[in-house]
Amino acid sequence: MNDLQFLAPFFAQKRVLILISASVSLYKMLDVISTLTKFGAHVKVVMSKESTTFINPMLFEALSKNVVLHQDSQNWTHTDAPNHTSYARWAEVVLIAPATANTIAKLACGMADDIILCTALASNAPKLIAPAMNTNMLNAPQTRENLAKLQTLGFNIIEPRDSLLACGEYGKGALAKHDDIIFALAQLFVEMGMFHNTGFWHGKEVIITGGGSKENIDSVRVLSNLSSGKQAYFLALALYVLGAKVFLISSSVPTILPQDLHFTEVSNSLQYYQAIIESKKMCKDKPILFMAAAIADFIPEVVSQTKIKKDSLKKLQLTLEKNMDILSKLPTSEFIKVGFKAEDDYQSALQNVKEMLHKKECKVVCLNVLDSLKNTFGADTNQMTLISADATQETPLLDKFSLSFEILAFTQQVLLNDDHTH
Repeated sequence: MNDLQFLAPFFAQKRVLILISASVSLYKMLDVISTLTKFGAHVKVVMSKESTTFINPMLFEALSKNVVLHQDSQNWTHTDAPNHTSYARWAEVVLIAPATANTIAKLACGMADDIILCTALASNAPKLIAPAMNTNMLNAPQTRENLAKLQTLGFNIIEPRDSLLACGEYGKGALAKHDDIIFALAQLFVEMGMFHNTGFWHGKEVIITGGGSKENIDSVRVLSNLSSGKQAYFLALALYVLGAKVFLISSSVPTILPQDLHFTEVSNSLQYYQAIIESKKMCKDKPILFMAAAIADFIPEVVSQTKIKKDSLKKLQLTLEKNMDILSKLPTSEFIKVGFKAEDDYQSALQNVKEMLHKKECKVVCLNVLDSLKNTFGADTNQMTLISADATQETPLLDKFSLSFEILAFTQQVLLNDDHTH
């Protein structure tokens, strides 16, 4: 299964038109097209004359299952024949990738002297552009000005990345990674109202904590728990796709991470707290904090700075002290708080939830009652009870990405209602 398979619903039956210019990185678009078609999208490709000298158009035809449009394949015999106007009309989204400095300059000037420029100009669909070029070309004032102009014209820019470039130099200019292109397309479909039609989360600053804290016993051993960090990870990705500015803080390192999603790896509870404070400093407004991390309730009173040797001891007795409560420590004047609670008994859990709502001033608590059959640590699915001061919602058993949207929809409604009553 593709690692991004959870994004497949965003692409089912969507029409994506890809315009390819003559960059050596164009072969990377084969993987992008393969993923899109596996996700159920319909893909058509237009290639500039120069790009067809890099790679045979038949490769793109084999993956897209559609005629690749280039200088020698335009057909004007009927209305839907493959030509730049019919392909432009067909597209729901236009992706220009890779986009060379020359293509970017001509797009910014409205030129139409080759087939991909004609197609771009003829299409009213939203457009994404992924630049790929030498670092100096990217940093040239003319290129920066052209990209800025395209943004004012409504183009969405998928930023190039730092890498070893084809010219042998290391720097910014490499085509965005496959995953970042897929995420950018998903974000655009959300903005267009074609999936989860809400603008509530767009531009919101959100801090998410995940995983379990690891409290040192000595220099090599820790006191920890079984939290996998998966729910926090998928919550971060869901918010990212919905257009939020996301800060993810976790002891579990994500396998897939969009390049502009801010990630901080932490270990112990003090590091979690410090990372939350540092993330807050990067926020312009009061952030929404999803405290999904499983922070230790008790930590070792004394930590050995060296490894405790088993040969010198018959028994090892640990004295634990109560840990700080991060949620209580963070003031509501600076954070909008959403708490998470894992319990193994529903009735005692409800009492703890009430305390989180009132004493810790959480707007929402996401309750996870552990179950040997359904809700277990590290599972790919989960079921939760979402609770606010005025409402309760039981979610079905869902994969954790889908569950994230349930959590966000419930939280959104609570926050909107809260705004209306103040």
